[in-house]
Amino acid sequence: MKQIDKQKNEFEKQNDNCFVIMPISDPDGYDKGHFQHVYDDIIKPAVQKSNFSPYRVDEAKGTNLIHVEILKELIDAPIAICDLSSRNPNVLFELGIRQAFDKPVVLIQESGTPRIFDISGLRCIDYSKNMKYHEVIHAQNLIFEAINETMKNVDDKSNMNSIVKLLAIEPAKIPSLDSNNKSQIEFGVLQSQIQEIRHLLLSSTQLNRANFRQEHNLYRKKLDSLASRIYRTPDDASGAFANTLVELENNMMTAKTEEQMNIYAELIELAQHLRHKAQQNAEIPF
Repeated sequence: MKQIDKQKNEFEKQNDNCFVIMPISDPDGYDKGHFQHVYDDIIKPAVQKSNFSPYRVDEAKGTNLIHVEILKELIDAPIAICDLSSRNPNVLFELGIRQAFDKPVVLIQESGTPRIFDISGLRCIDYSKNMKYHEVIHAQNLIFEAINETMKNVDDKSNMNSIVKLLAIEPAKIPSLDSNNKSQIEFGVLQSQIQEIRHLLLSSTQLNRANFRQEHNLYRKKLDSLASRIYRTPDDASGAFANTLVELENNMMTAKTEEQMNIYAELIELAQHLRHKAQQNAEIPF
């Protein structure tokens, strides 16, 4: 059985992400790839010029992010850009969370987009739908200036580009969790990732050996990411992984290829390490 490599990279780095809130797919009435062009040609250059890293959920590396991880990124990012152009419900939901915690955000929208009444008092940068060269450069400069101004005035209570400050109310606060609750949440996330890989394996039981080998890199990336997170997991947690282990062992008996059996074997090894760590407060012996 292949041993899981230790992941000893630097896990806590200064967050320099600019969380980009915008439509990901193509809404009705827009050309195919329209908002991807807005992101690539207008938003990314402006963010990078401001010495931030543009972060959009669909570009995240590694395993698929679960909702709690997305929300954490949304709240923790020092700056965000929100494109209101299509009034996308997910966009407005994420903006609402950002505003509730009084986190700095730069609002942009396509010229001609009707203003949303509830946030009509906040500054918003318009960009041209035609996106001609000089219009793109102009929009980049406006966003670059807005990011710098927003960050410069982030602690200025007179800054009114915030619903919380505009209404003179207290921002939402993230409840403090004791170490046990934090660990329970982390172990729940790890267990869900094990189950995600398990379900992917179950859906691939009809694949022949050649096709499964083509997808092997997907499982390898997910396993490596999972091992990395397990290495970081605190020791002061309690959890039950018995059911997961039984399911994995039963599924392993139905595997049709050696590659599938190897993936199951590594998942079982990880789940056993997690159970031991959760119950005995022991380090994972990687």
